[in-house]
Amino acid sequence: MRVLPTRRLLRRRERKVGSRLKLAGGLLLVGFALSLVVVGRIYPAEVADVRMRLAGPLASILRVLQAPLEPLSQLGQRYSDYMNMQSELARLRNENEELKGWQWRAVELERQLADLSALSKVVSEPGLDYVTSRVVARSIGAHSRSALIGAGRGAGVRAGAAVLNQRGLVGSTYEVGPGTSRVRLLTDKTSRILVSIGRGLVTAEAEGAGDELLDIRDGGRMFDVAVGDEVRSAGEPGGVPRGLRIGRVVGSAKGMRIEPYVDFDRLDFVSVLVPAGLASEARGSGRETGGDEAHLTAHLNEEAEGGSANRVGGGPVADRLVAPSRTVD
Repeated sequence: MRVLPTRRLLRRRERKVGSRLKLAGGLLLVGFALSLVVVGRIYPAEVADVRMRLAGPLASILRVLQAPLEPLSQLGQRYSDYMNMQSELARLRNENEELKGWQWRAVELERQLADLSALSKVVSEPGLDYVTSRVVARSIGAHSRSALIGAGRGAGVRAGAAVLNQRGLVGSTYEVGPGTSRVRLLTDKTSRILVSIGRGLVTAEAEGAGDELLDIRDGGRMFDVAVGDEVRSAGEPGGVPRGLRIGRVVGSAKGMRIEPYVDFDRLDFVSVLVPAGLASEARGSGRETGGDEAHLTAHLNEEAEGGSANRVGGGPVADRLVAPSRTVD
């Protein structure tokens, strides 16, 4: 009696045959790859020549095969560009809405400002002019920090006038001669100036400490002051006007202090704020800013003699008079 194989036995035989064929194919591929490696090591020049000859036909075949896929690639690129444009359009719409909000606020503020100006009859501030001069000498000591500039009463400079450069406020004049003026720097120990700190406009007094920073005194709302806040002048009657840049708040071992924007070791040209009428009168009279050479020489000699009279060592430290080698403009 002949026994016919069942379906299960046939499936097992098919699986065994399939696995044997796969194993044989894998072994053949490995053997072919190893043979190519061996041939490439034995005959490198011939293998390189064959590879170069096959590169051209293979490249042509690849271009032919890629031609039908080129529209699909372009379609994918267009889809990607479309999605990027959608995200960019959404961002522009949000920015447009935000700008409309700011525009409305600006219009409202302009309207309020016009109404307040009409009601309060605002008085315009007095006009200011400036006189620019070179720093002739600097006096740097343990107790004083000052500078001598080549502009005096002949240029319309008055005592207490604000002195500044391109970075911010330098100090104020306290001794004014016919052709020169002495400027008390902000870092001088006798320097005092009212300042406005931060967006909260905290009014305090900045005091020079003889080093590179300024101390903050008499701050009524110091809890509103933070490191990095901008410091500007608060304005004093007949002295430093309001709004001049001074520095920023920094942290130190002594607490919060003010770091000036001005580099006092590199002062060259400074400008002195004077009333517009005085400056125009000085220009019209024909008197030059630094023309009084005799007064300047006497002032420098007086500074040098005063510095040499002090004792260096056990006594007070003498101020060093640093004068540039270039002539006074």
